[in-house]
Amino acid sequence: MSAEVIVDTARACLGTPFRHQGRLPGVGLDCAGLAVVALRSAGVEVRDLKGYSRTPHDDKLRQVLNMQPGLSIVPKAEMQAGDILLVRIGSQPSHIAICSGGEYIIHAYEQVGRVVEHRLDPVWQAQIVAVYRAGDTQ
Repeated sequence: MSAEVIVDTARACLGTPFRHQGRLPGVGLDCAGLAVVALRSAGVEVRDLKGYSRTPHDDKLRQVLNMQPGLSIVPKAEMQAGDILLVRIGSQPSHIAICSGGEYIIHAYEQVGRVVEHRLDPVWQAQIVAVYRAGDTQ
């Protein structure tokens, strides 16, 4: 099951240092890099972009997620383990996390400097603007 592989791969990256545009587990990942690594490990096709800014603007991150051939949007109320979450930080959707099941997320979090897993508390929950699911994760 792809969802399980996505979550297991993301968990294997816990503690990896945050690195803008990083794509190497254990060496450096950013939030997009963690999603790319986890999705690809599950055999999901991903169009990875290079050279993006540290703080996406003009809804660029949503546009990139919407163009992914292996992802589709699902209602937030149907969020489940393995789903990719578009998160608003400040006024813009500018962060990606992975739902790891129950009320937990995994993400490369620049503010703490590494990949972490923590509870999806009401503050984080309110910041989710879209939920994406890989094609065969149900």
